[in-house]
Amino acid sequence: MVLIFFSGSFSLLSLDSTRHSRRPVSASSEALLASSVPVQMCLAPYFEDAGYSPDSESQPTGGELPPIRMVSDPYPTFNGIALDPSDNRIAMSDENRKSVLVYDRVGGNKSATLTSPLSQIIGPQSQIGYIAGIMFDPAHREIYAVNNDLDDRIVVFDDDARGDVKPKRRLYVPHQAWGLSLNPTTDQFAISVQQLSMVAFYRREASGLEAPLRILEGPDTGLADPHGIHWDVQHHELIVANHGNSSVIASYSAYDVGVSSKALSAGGHFLPPSLTIFEDNAKGNARPVRTIQGPHTHLNWPMGIDLDVQHDEIAVADNGDNSVVIFRRTDSGDAVPLRIIRGPRTGIASPMGVAIDVRNDEIWVANYGDHTAAVYSRTANGNMAPKRVIRNAPEGTPTGGFGNPYAVAYDSKRDQLLVPN
Repeated sequence: MVLIFFSGSFSLLSLDSTRHSRRPVSASSEALLASSVPVQMCLAPYFEDAGYSPDSESQPTGGELPPIRMVSDPYPTFNGIALDPSDNRIAMSDENRKSVLVYDRVGGNKSATLTSPLSQIIGPQSQIGYIAGIMFDPAHREIYAVNNDLDDRIVVFDDDARGDVKPKRRLYVPHQAWGLSLNPTTDQFAISVQQLSMVAFYRREASGLEAPLRILEGPDTGLADPHGIHWDVQHHELIVANHGNSSVIASYSAYDVGVSSKALSAGGHFLPPSLTIFEDNAKGNARPVRTIQGPHTHLNWPMGIDLDVQHDEIAVADNGDNSVVIFRRTDSGDAVPLRIIRGPRTGIASPMGVAIDVRNDEIWVANYGDHTAAVYSRTANGNMAPKRVIRNAPEGTPTGGFGNPYAVAYDSKRDQLLVPN
C-alpha cells in the first residue's frame, strides 16, 4: 500500500539524482519481484520501476506524473497463517506485496536478519490481491488463499507453486470473505464473510461462479463481522471468531448469495466480540450451541483461530489486545482464558493469525504490526519470549499500517495525514 504525493500544480518534477539512482527499467522486473531472495522480494518502489524516466529539464504538463514523495512499506506484512507439519512448512499470506510466502518450519532464529522463504507466489498472473485467510490441503497437495476487500475470489495453487503463476482454479465468493477452513471428510470448506456476517460452505473443488452448498446467516446466529473460522471435524462443530460489528447490507453484486428479509429487518448493531460455536451441519438462521463472550474473555478484535484437538484448546489471535488467548474447547459464556500470551517480551504486535503445532508442541503467531511470525512453546503463558522468529524485514523496521486506504486527509492543525483503512 502506498501514499503518493504530487506537486500542487501537477507539473512534472525532475528527480534529485543524489537521492534516487538512475536505473533503466528491466525486462525482468516481474521476475525479481517473484524471487525468493528477500532483498528482491521486498523491492522498494522506485519511480523508474513504474515506468517513470523524467528528463532533468522541465516537461509539459500531462502524461504520467512522478510523485514528489511516497509513504510506502516495501516489505511483506503477514496476515493469515497455515501449518503443514507433515512437510515441515509454514505458509503466510502477505497483503502488502500481494503474495503467499512459504517457509521451513524450523527456519528463523533470534537474529535481526531476514528469513529466506522456501518459495513465494507473487505477480499479476497469480490473481492474489488483498489477501487474508490461507490454508493447506495436504491430501491434494494444494494451497488456498482468499482475497478479502478486493477481488472477491479464492485462488487455489499446487502447494509447490512459485513465482508469477496462474491459479489452477478460482472461485468467486461474497465480498469481504476473510477466513477459510477445510473438512477433508465431507470434501467441503467453509468461509467467513465479514460484511454479510455470514458463513458459506462450498465443495472443495468449487470454481467459477459456483454457488455455496448452504449458508449460515441471520440475527439468531450471533455472527457479527466474522473473521477466523475453524471446522472441528472430530467434534462436528464449527468455531467462528467475531469482531462484533454487524452491518446488514442488501446484496449488490452477482456473487453475493443474498440477505434474508429477517436479517434486513434487524438492522445494523454492535455486539461484544465473541467466539460462536455451531453444529457443523448448521444452516440458515441457526443458533450457536455455545458462545464465548464477555469482559472476562479478554476478546478484542479476535482474528485467526486454531484448535488443538489433542489438548481440547482453542487459540485466538487477539489483535486489539496484542495477545494470544487460549480457551478450553468446551468453554461457554464469560469464560476466563486458560492462558494469555502477552507482554513486551513476547514481541506480539497486532496478531492476525495463529497456528498450533501439536506434533512439535509449538504455537505460531503471525504479526501484522511487526514484520514477524513468532514461535512459542505450546503451553506459553504471560510475558514469554519466543523460541524463534521469522522476519520478512530487518528487525525494527516499522510497518506503514496501511490496510486498504481509499482516502487521505490533511489535518492542518496538527500537521498530520489521516489515512482511513
